[in-house]
Amino acid sequence: MARDFGRTWWGKAWLDSLEARALEDPNRLPRGRTYARQERVTDIELSPGMVSAQVWGSEPYRTSLHVRVLTDEQWNAVLDVIMAQASHAATLLAGEVPSSIGPMVLPDRGDLGPDCSCPDWAELCKHAAALCYTASDLFDADPFALLTLRGRQRDDVLREVRRRRGQRLGVDDQTTTATPRGADPGISASAAFKRPVETFERSAPIPDQPARLRPLAAGPPADSGIDHVELDELVHDAARRAWNMLADGQTSGLHLSVGSDVVRRATHGDIDRIATATQLDSAELRAAAHAWNRGGHAGFRALRDRFELPSAALAGAARNLGDGAKLRANTVTSGTTQLRIDHTGQWWRFEHDDELGWLLASGPVDDPADLT
Repeated sequence: MARDFGRTWWGKAWLDSLEARALEDPNRLPRGRTYARQERVTDIELSPGMVSAQVWGSEPYRTSLHVRVLTDEQWNAVLDVIMAQASHAATLLAGEVPSSIGPMVLPDRGDLGPDCSCPDWAELCKHAAALCYTASDLFDADPFALLTLRGRQRDDVLREVRRRRGQRLGVDDQTTTATPRGADPGISASAAFKRPVETFERSAPIPDQPARLRPLAAGPPADSGIDHVELDELVHDAARRAWNMLADGQTSGLHLSVGSDVVRRATHGDIDRIATATQLDSAELRAAAHAWNRGGHAGFRALRDRFELPSAALAGAARNLGDGAKLRANTVTSGTTQLRIDHTGQWWRFEHDDELGWLLASGPVDDPADLT
């Protein structure tokens, strides 16, 4: 299968500029694309205003693309747009080009200046076209490469985003400080860790609800592999578990298996997002989360666990469901109702849903008659 270029919208926009530049002789584009697919472009170097490489034709040629660098005034305008909405900065920090700045940083045909040591005097030779296609891979993989080409290095952009975020939040641009920040200072993590442990009688009263996440002054670096939304969910989950341990005496949940913990998190998280991240079926995860909400970990296990039992152990439940009840493993089913016995000998009632399958309805009880 032929290799495609420009997998992201900004990568495609970069190639659109290439095609606009080559209108006078579009036949060179297929040849350049073929060169790129054959990996004839090597030793790529990218710097503000230029991307260059060695492109192999009948012999190696030194090929470069010169791109107009944005002025300071233009960069201020770009950063103003990034900071106009928190989602813009989050998109950039997550490794994507916000669509709002696309027209400001993507070059048009007048911004591209090809140069090649080959004898072809065309405006865009096949070697320069090959470099353009290969460069789109760089921009697909790292949008900061595109920003570097336009004159600002990754660290410079992130530093300015953090500085402007800090100004907006009324804090200094310092990432290592033990001083609490913001209008409601609370206590910093480092100071809390250093505090001596108080007796229960002298400890602070338990709040009415879990603590809320304080917005971060800057998101994780784009190359850190950390998704800021997932990081927020983990912080929320940790705060909720800590509050449940203090307020209700619940366990931490740290003893759970990975699969069980995924279901526990799905009870108060974005189920579709969690299903995608864990490659689980969304409907199955919804049914599991429903069981957890109704019956906790035991309810989820009742949904999940299957084990063989003699028919005599299910006879009482079968009588309660009436004639025609079907016995299988540890379940008794009649129509859309199913009774299940778990490993501890307790019974649960499930009702069938056309979309999600068996949903926990009630339980646990010692006698299946209490479920009918």
